[in-house]
Amino acid sequence: MSAAYETTPFETSQPDTTQPESNPSEGTRPCVLFLDFDGVTHPEPCKAEHAFSQLILIEDVLRQHPGVDVVISSSWRLQHTLDEMRAHFSPDIAPRVVGVTPSNKQPSNAWLPGAAVSFEREGECDTWMKHNRPWGTPWLAIDDRAHWFRPDCADLLQTSSQTGFLPEDQAVLAAMLQERL
Repeated sequence: MSAAYETTPFETSQPDTTQPESNPSEGTRPCVLFLDFDGVTHPEPCKAEHAFSQLILIEDVLRQHPGVDVVISSSWRLQHTLDEMRAHFSPDIAPRVVGVTPSNKQPSNAWLPGAAVSFEREGECDTWMKHNRPWGTPWLAIDDRAHWFRPDCADLLQTSSQTGFLPEDQAVLAAMLQERL
C-alpha cells in the first residue's frame, strides 16, 4: 500500500489516513494490534544501533497468531511512510503491517500544539477501526504511555519506556491475543 500525502499550513507532510486503507470485508485478519515504537520496540531514549531491538520478541508472538494485522500507532507515522516503517519488520511479518493510525489533532482556534487530548492514542485506534474494520473486531495496543488510554482500557499492554517490550511480556501478549481470536 502506498500512503497518500497532503499538507496543510498547520501540519507537516504525513500519511493521509482519513480514508479506509482496506476494504473491511476483504483480506483482513480477525484481530488488530496497534503498535507503538519508542518505549515498546526499543527503550526510550534509544541509541540508533539499538532501535527496534525488541521487535523480534513481538514478531515471535505474532508468528504464533497468524490472525493478527498490525497497525502502527507510533508518532513515527508522522515522519515516515508506511513502507519505511514496514522495512523494520521481518519479511514474513511486514505484509501484516497494514496501516497507520490517523492523528486526531485538528488545528482550530481552541487547539494548541502539544496540548494533550484525553486518551488520544486510544481515540486514534478507535478512529482507525471505524474506517477499516467491521464493528466489534477485537484489537489491542502495545504502548508505554498508559495516559493515552482510558484507565480501565483492557485492550492495552503497557510496557516500560525505559526497557521496552521484554521477554516476560511475550506470555502476556500471547494470552491477550488468544482471548481475542
